[in-house]
Amino acid sequence: MLLDIQNLTKRFGGLTAVSNVSFGVERGEIVGIFGPNGSGKTTTLSLIAGILKPTSGAIVWKDRDISTLTPFEVAQQGLVKTFQNPQLFPELTVAQHMRIACHLHVKRALGIGRLRTLFSGMPAELDRTLEHKIGQMLELCRLSSQRNDEAGALSYGGEKMLGVAMGMVCDPELLLLDEPASGLGHDEITNLDAVLRDLKSHGVTLCIIDHKVGFLGRLADRSIALHHGAVIATGKTEDVLANEAVVAAYLGKKHA
Repeated sequence: MLLDIQNLTKRFGGLTAVSNVSFGVERGEIVGIFGPNGSGKTTTLSLIAGILKPTSGAIVWKDRDISTLTPFEVAQQGLVKTFQNPQLFPELTVAQHMRIACHLHVKRALGIGRLRTLFSGMPAELDRTLEHKIGQMLELCRLSSQRNDEAGALSYGGEKMLGVAMGMVCDPELLLLDEPASGLGHDEITNLDAVLRDLKSHGVTLCIIDHKVGFLGRLADRSIALHHGAVIATGKTEDVLANEAVVAAYLGKKHA
């Protein structure tokens, strides 16, 4: 198993945001995490990515507990999270953002020697490698034509796709996507669906949370439903969506 979440719990004072959550992610699959507002979805992803530290439980990545690692150290392991609202620099171009996101690749390639790039620039061979990788990811995320556009000129959908591309250039084995379809129109969601399927075909495992049940229901191979921080259903996506407890959580008991 690529990722094994064991009895994960997060408390904020007297509030339990995540309660004894356990699930696994196998290599090569798309796992969806459902749940209404306040169900603990984003907190769970933030715990996995190292942004928050668990109160108890374990986050086992390829047989190693990574629950004490920093977000940067988690990303170095190949587990990368995108954000619902990408924090972009409006005056920088798409390509410049991608260069910034290459920092993990540069660290792996040069180690402490990367400090020399501050004075003498990037080694030519590594520079060509990064440009090739950036070109591949922009093409994969349908952003090649906007390579030289400033981030401030992108649509909201373009901003979110740039966030995905920046995550991909970090060479993730598992990409955690936080509400990638929120705020997008029909055509943008169709494009996002195609991009994420392409990512899977390129060997990337995906774990996605989203409120758009139809979008995630079509995409996910398997799903976990959360409510009040606890798992209420797991299994094939169509079975989870039909589960009485899940229907009740979204629509109320009278609809279950």
